[in-house]
Amino acid sequence: MKMNPWTLSVLLLLAGPLGADPDWHVEYPASFCVVEGSTATIPCSFTHPKVHEKTGAVVERVVWCPSHKYCDSSTPNVYDSSNLRADSRFQYLGDLVRNCTLKIIKTEKRDAGTYHFRFETNGGGYTGLRGVSVRVTDGEVVKVRSSVTDHVVKEGGQVTLTCTSNCSFHQLDVHWYRNGHALSETGPALHLSNLTNGDTGNYTCSLDSSGQKTSVPWSLVVVEDEGEPLCVH
Repeated sequence: MKMNPWTLSVLLLLAGPLGADPDWHVEYPASFCVVEGSTATIPCSFTHPKVHEKTGAVVERVVWCPSHKYCDSSTPNVYDSSNLRADSRFQYLGDLVRNCTLKIIKTEKRDAGTYHFRFETNGGGYTGLRGVSVRVTDGEVVKVRSSVTDHVVKEGGQVTLTCTSNCSFHQLDVHWYRNGHALSETGPALHLSNLTNGDTGNYTCSLDSSGQKTSVPWSLVVVEDEGEPLCVH
């Protein structure tokens, strides 16, 4: 069966070099939810055949493209290791070996779309055709949930506060505040142990450092074992 040059070129683009081992692979989540204004990290990894490595092939270029399935050299991209751009909100946290993680800073509505990763070696190249669909939302209700049902906890006890939303918080930056003052801890969960009077207060979480996407306060009161509120002398 004859095959026209265009079809052949597409097959090579999808599968890597002609006759290549099927271990060419890009792994990332099928979809990813990001809250507008927040910072999110999309996990990604890639591999190419061991037999390919034995020939001395090395990864020479990595690129992330939005809304384009093949991510070829003429495609607009948000990151290209062969053409680095300054002041970009898209930061490549990966390497040229296995990690292709991408970080999006202060996401905007226009960032929504399907992103593909491609890597090229001196012996071929491969694009992860499935891509990762990035959804950017702005109407998320951010809430603080607690590991305890009561807002009153005894001195020396512990509590875990979790920042939740309809949007997945996997790999999202979360900032915590007590009485409006920023805490050093970050991440979806805030673990408080060996509680003292100093931990009493109203806790909120935010999806960005500006505090624009902030939850309703969750009040914590730390009391002595006898049940009396702790006093500062």
